[in-house]
Order: sequence, then structure tokens, then C-alpha cells
Amino acid sequence: MAYPAFGVVFAKGVEGFTYLDARERRHAGDRNALWLFVISILSTIAIGLQNFLYAYASAILTARLRTLSLKSLLRQDIEFFDQEKNSARILLTLVLCK
Repeated sequence: MAYPAFGVVFAKGVEGFTYLDARERRHAGDRNALWLFVISILSTIAIGLQNFLYAYASAILTARLRTLSLKSLLRQDIEFFDQEKNSARILLTLVLCK
């Protein structure tokens, strides 16, 4: 969304150089600089919010996956834990430390 807006404002900025009067060029340049500043501020806020929401969703998903995998481990038959590769220490290390 920000890149097309930057393109339009940049095109208007280039168009501002066609004015013959110095006042008009200055006014067009100031207006375009203001629009570029506004677009960059809004883009910064949007990207920050996007990163925050992505991290939040990732944390929720990770917690849910860990909970489900631990519940699955706890529902295993007792002979599953008798094997050396499935000892409680190894399995909990795999589930809780990843």
C-alpha cells in the first residue's frame, strides 16, 4: 500500500519541477515533502503493528503446540516410557526446550 502511494507522490514531485514560477515550485515541493513524510510515518506504524501481531500470534501458536504435544505424551501407554529412547527425561527435554 505504501509503495504505490510513494510512486504517486514522487510523480507529483517530479511534475512540480515543470512550474515556471519559483513560488509554485516551492509550494509543490513542500506539499510533496509533507505527503512523503505522512506516508512514511503511517507505513512505519503499520509495519510495527504487523510485526507485533505476527509475534503475538506466533507466541500463542507455540504455546498451543507445546501444550498439545505434552498432553499427547501424557496419554501414552506405560510401556512407551520403558524404552530408553522414550524416557521421561528425554521426552520432556524435547517438548519443553524447543
